[in-house]
Amino acid sequence: MTLRINLYSHLPFLHQRLNAYLPENSFASRFRRTIPSEINYIFAGDIPEEADSYEVPYQVLFPVRALFDWIMKHGGLDVRNLVDLGGQLFDDNEILISDSEIRPISGVEQMAAFGLWFLDSELDIAGPSEDEDYDEHGTNLHGWHKADVIDHKAECLLNAYQALCYAERLNHVVELSDDEKASVERFDFSALGKTGAAVRHGPMNALRDYALSLYNPREWRSANEAAHALQGQVMDHGRTINAILRPSNAQRTVAEWFRKSPSSR
Repeated sequence: MTLRINLYSHLPFLHQRLNAYLPENSFASRFRRTIPSEINYIFAGDIPEEADSYEVPYQVLFPVRALFDWIMKHGGLDVRNLVDLGGQLFDDNEILISDSEIRPISGVEQMAAFGLWFLDSELDIAGPSEDEDYDEHGTNLHGWHKADVIDHKAECLLNAYQALCYAERLNHVVELSDDEKASVERFDFSALGKTGAAVRHGPMNALRDYALSLYNPREWRSANEAAHALQGQVMDHGRTINAILRPSNAQRTVAEWFRKSPSSR
């Protein structure tokens, strides 16, 4: 129990300090889950499954430092990175954001959201660390050994603290060390963004191809009529490949796919 107290005693302080850079009434706060999700997509890239056949990318080993470098070189995440395949922007509550509402997301806000993600979404995925939660094989219900759970939780807290430190630096005048300058200069963020986008949109592109396989424009009076009839089937298939269409926007998205398909021209 001592471990749990020591680890979790840091949370109130970290939440308070990080949330100060992402106030509830700000535009960026509407994307506090979407921002780190997109950063993770971009940083993950296309990593092969064979662990011995590649060098683990810098941005995977040190994601908070990589985000800082990205922010310093190119401003980090652009709000345009958050639009869906149909070019529309939805917040965490799936509310459509109009063009007039769109605002830039600052580096400080990106860093704060990333730090909060380690606390709110990542910290407890390994399960609890109490002795009674482990079976005779030494694993908990999530399949983690106790030492691995401790390491994971400690790493999440360290990343959150690092995000807070960088957020505070970004909130003031940032003077880079020689090591930081070299790190920023050698990192290829343009290639990283392209790879991340391919990873993010891969399932949705596959769903679009599936929808188009169902569509014969000669059978329908319009693309919108076809979308209305086929959207349920498309949505069901999307759930099986992790390409989730929002019910409120599914017909519009599918119809747009149909209208832009070569067979409709």
